Amino acid sequence: MRTPTMLCAALWTVTAAAAGADKGETMNVHASLSVDARHDKVLVTFRVENRGERRVGLPREIASDTELTRRVFDLRVHPGDAEVPYTGRMVKRGPSGLDDYVELAPHSAHTHTIDITHAYAFKPGTHTYVIRYEGAALADVRQLESSNDIRTDAVMFSHTER
Repeated sequence: MRTPTMLCAALWTVTAAAAGADKGETMNVHASLSVDARHDKVLVTFRVENRGERRVGLPREIASDTELTRRVFDLRVHPGDAEVPYTGRMVKRGPSGLDDYVELAPHSAHTHTIDITHAYAFKPGTHTYVIRYEGAALADVRQLESSNDIRTDAVMFSHTER
């Protein structure tokens, strides 16, 4: 008998002063993080909205990459808070450049899904997990110095690893 899995979502908001922005404008980015752990997969989806007046830069790793190349998510077993090891591909990289960001126009939205099923060492059987994301967005897509930290709320989900 198959145990039902949960589909969960959490909202996160970034409202930060944009370094170097004209007239003290702020970055106004709103996004949701959801996890679909049905069908023997763990799919993480971001929906990001730029509600501000300037183009912002989203990290390519969450906005368009199809495969993780490092531990992007903080994934933990619940209860207990034990870290789930990252077992995916690792790519050594230099400092981030403007090419590592995807532009999001003012008053627009972007959705992207990443399959993390084989990138983390999920425990055999049915378990509950908590996942978060922490990274940076650019308040001005032309300036790396305009970086603002973003962090998602925790999202809890169940997954059955066979």
